[in-house]
Amino acid sequence: MINRLGQWSEIRKVRPIVESPAAAAGWDGELALRELVGTSHRLGDASVFAGRRIPSRRQGRRREIDLIVCTPRVIHLIEAKNWSGRLEVVDGSWRQTRRNGEVVGHGDLLADQRLRRDAMIEYLNDRGLGLDDRFVRDHTAPKVIFTNPRLELDPSIEALPEVISRRELDEYLGWQRSPGLAERMAASLIASCLGREARAAGGNSHPAPGPIPRDRYGRILEALAEVGTWDRMEFHGTRVVAGDVISLRVGARTYWRPELLELSNRVPIHLRWARGRAWGLFKALTGLGPLGSVHLGSSRIEVAPADTVTFHAVGDTQPSARRLVELDRIVLG
Repeated sequence: MINRLGQWSEIRKVRPIVESPAAAAGWDGELALRELVGTSHRLGDASVFAGRRIPSRRQGRRREIDLIVCTPRVIHLIEAKNWSGRLEVVDGSWRQTRRNGEVVGHGDLLADQRLRRDAMIEYLNDRGLGLDDRFVRDHTAPKVIFTNPRLELDPSIEALPEVISRRELDEYLGWQRSPGLAERMAASLIASCLGREARAAGGNSHPAPGPIPRDRYGRILEALAEVGTWDRMEFHGTRVVAGDVISLRVGARTYWRPELLELSNRVPIHLRWARGRAWGLFKALTGLGPLGSVHLGSSRIEVAPADTVTFHAVGDTQPSARRLVELDRIVLG
């Protein structure tokens, strides 16, 4: 009983991790876009696919695309940056001066986006789409979106058709009525891309490219929906962290990712904890059922607060271990 009471005490110490006040106010675009990882959103005939990892044989690696916005006319490939300070282009290299004065070179962001576009076209052609250079020219648009309102863009950058500023996105964000910031960001991106397409068609002296044939467009959407995504840790509360699950340790047993994929059949891995005061204390005192459990497919396995998941989060240099008691769900991409 003493051991169970100790476990219940550890469970009770975990508090929900909620989004920051800035995110709740609609300003933390980086957090909202991170929460979109692995999801898809629709607005009419347009769709957003978030956090896709495109395999490329020619490039010998997977290319990670933050957001793919598909409209009936154009496939927009969007890289999201949460930089602050000032951004300018010097000798073809994008240079950020941070708020503390540090200068960071980022290379050619648009060249990187073209590599991601090439990987996507290769993937779609491997699926039998037969997309040629004309399709790439007329129906694809690599872009970069800057989500931090504290970033000052050099006017020459903000004027680029490949750049979406936070100021432009905010013009659409206020019109969205979805309950969550992530969903409103997705709808705003679709609206922004559709608005740009309409302005380009209206201001072009040459006939604008026609829509993508409906049957081909449908096949493109189906193929992109099947692309692999990041894994996700969903914390107790609203925090979501994307990356790669390495392993799950339960007691003396370690489940490596391939085994987790097989056992879960790619269904989200739910963690159940006796977090309630009355019910948790009752279970701890009576020994009635586990205080924590993890659901792997049809199996339910008892877990303790000390059990962990080893996870390599996006942006971290090394994997780290997190206690399972902090989590409500693990989603394998």
